[in-house]
Amino acid sequence: MKKNLLILTFLLLTISFTACKNDKKETPEATKTEATQAKETPSSETAMAEYQCPMKCEGEKTYHEPGKCPKCNMDLKKVEK
Repeated sequence: MKKNLLILTFLLLTISFTACKNDKKETPEATKTEATQAKETPSSETAMAEYQCPMKCEGEKTYHEPGKCPKCNMDLKKVEK
């Protein structure tokens, strides 16, 4: 009986710790919407540039400024046209 109680306690603690482990705070760059980015006036060099996650975790979504991917936190790479 004690062995079953110990196993159950261990499983509950493991589940609770892994569930809380995935709390990530988003950077201000990641919370910007595309509409907000379009309103900002980028420099002439980056005006025509588009940036994209190298892992394509957001599909073909592109950004107007360099930064970090909001999903995987990798640096966005410049898209060659």
